[in-house]
Amino acid sequence: MRGVLLRDLARHLGVFCESELQISGYQVDSRMIQPGELFFSLKGEKNDGHSFLAEAAQRGAVGAVVSKGFPGSVGGLILLGVEDVLGSLQELARQSMAERPVPIIGITGSVGKTTTKEFLATLLEGKFRTGKSPSSYNSKITFPLNLLNRTGDEQVLVLELGMSAPNEILNLVQIASPDIALLTKVALSHAVHFPDGLSGIARAKGEIFSQQQTKKAILDFECLQYQEVISSIRAEKVTFSTQDATADYFLSFAEGRYRMDERGVRAFEFELPFKEGHLLQNFAAAIAAARQMGMQWEEIERQIPRLHLPKMRFEQFEKSGVWFINDAYNANPASMRAALENLPEPKEGGKRIAVLGTMKELGIFSVESHQEIGRLAQKRVDVLLCLGEETTPLCEAYRESMKPAELFIDHLMIAEKLNEIMRPGDVVLLKGSRSMQMEKLLEMIHVAPHC
Repeated sequence: MRGVLLRDLARHLGVFCESELQISGYQVDSRMIQPGELFFSLKGEKNDGHSFLAEAAQRGAVGAVVSKGFPGSVGGLILLGVEDVLGSLQELARQSMAERPVPIIGITGSVGKTTTKEFLATLLEGKFRTGKSPSSYNSKITFPLNLLNRTGDEQVLVLELGMSAPNEILNLVQIASPDIALLTKVALSHAVHFPDGLSGIARAKGEIFSQQQTKKAILDFECLQYQEVISSIRAEKVTFSTQDATADYFLSFAEGRYRMDERGVRAFEFELPFKEGHLLQNFAAAIAAARQMGMQWEEIERQIPRLHLPKMRFEQFEKSGVWFINDAYNANPASMRAALENLPEPKEGGKRIAVLGTMKELGIFSVESHQEIGRLAQKRVDVLLCLGEETTPLCEAYRESMKPAELFIDHLMIAEKLNEIMRPGDVVLLKGSRSMQMEKLLEMIHVAPHC
């Protein structure tokens, strides 16, 4: 809906407005507004967007969608009063998709959504004008915002769908129904909202397959074990795996090259810029979707060198001789396990240090999940540093190995410890839930010279 006149958009909302000003874009964050954009004054848990209308006006907003009955005017800003600001944002996005339909690939899963989305979009760009969700725009707010801000000339959209509670994915697919729906994995994530654990999470993730428009259902082969997922699928099922050769798309490694079997037949051999197991799984998912979009193997191969990881998803770099793994974007038991199992070996004489923050929103599964990761870390790392009181079970489980482990309550204390023990040749993993902001440690540490 870029380029629409304010009066025409107001008509969609059932609001009278005579302004012929043109809308150049849409924002929910007043700090990001560019001249000519429309601001949605959303009320959140901590902030009320109505408090930032003056800033929106100062930055050149063309108008603002506000709650009906909001008093007065703000700096000459045109205000469109509605009963439900968030509902209006979502409805406008739904209307924009109805007016300018485009093939949609929707991606969800407990882990690997963003990486799979980036891999797939990169592959598709070799054949199609491809739009994609920026960053991790996958929520009830950012998902419709992205749809409103699309250019409109895309030949395919790759959209990420997230959730923290039941029915949230259902709400998103009703805004933009995917033609191809992809499920990466079912694992304990946001489990505080799912007292029945994996069963409830599987049911909620399966909502991505609920729409009649969805003709292809692509899923991790392991998801076939969840009847809650399978019962929601009416489309043709397509599976992928790096473990089970009976999957429709099976990725394996032999003789220095990767091989993709398509429905049991060797189809393609190639090299990849990464070797970590969870990234290979994400790549297999992207391959399956690209093939369903009609891409030829030669077209896919040309795009492989362009693949890159999203920020803070197993990013690797060296600093003063220490190899850092920045996997700090988020964490749940499945992604923690993947990070630990794929840690590279340190140089001779070096050690592996895991700096792990709390895995949030696990509810009744929190203690057991943290203990599980602590026991796994026994086999994978030499030193464990934990951040947050909820990691106490993780730290205690690791200490059973008699290896060094400490628990900290703030970033400064853990950074001081890292500065004390890090040496060139070490490998350091940083991982925790988003609210733990583990990446802050990178700005607070230095590497001591080797003695």
